[in-house]
Amino acid sequence: MNFNVRLKNLRQKHKLTQSELADILGLKPTAISNYESKRNEPSFDKLIALSKYFDVSCDYLLGVSDAYLPVGGEVLDKDIVEFFNLYQQLTPENATEMKDYAEYLLYKQNNESENASGKN
Repeated sequence: MNFNVRLKNLRQKHKLTQSELADILGLKPTAISNYESKRNEPSFDKLIALSKYFDVSCDYLLGVSDAYLPVGGEVLDKDIVEFFNLYQQLTPENATEMKDYAEYLLYKQNNESENASGKN
């Protein structure tokens, strides 16, 4: 995915109009439209501001990586990145349901471990 597509997807996911995002970044209202239509590209400063606002890495915005978040130099397991990418695509309601299910699985796992070791 290219920068223009990722920017539009993130903006829509956050339910922002192009003008609202431009205001947040201190840009003219047409700036975001120009980014999304590939007429212009952001400066480094604006790219960094976009990545901070949307809490994604610049690499993600530029299409260099499919990982949303910067990880401080740590290499993540491919399964973790894949899981995270799936999670990012969920609606807030489904994300909550996924967290609840993960907590249930941990609870179940801990109980199975305790039962296997003879603890009751």
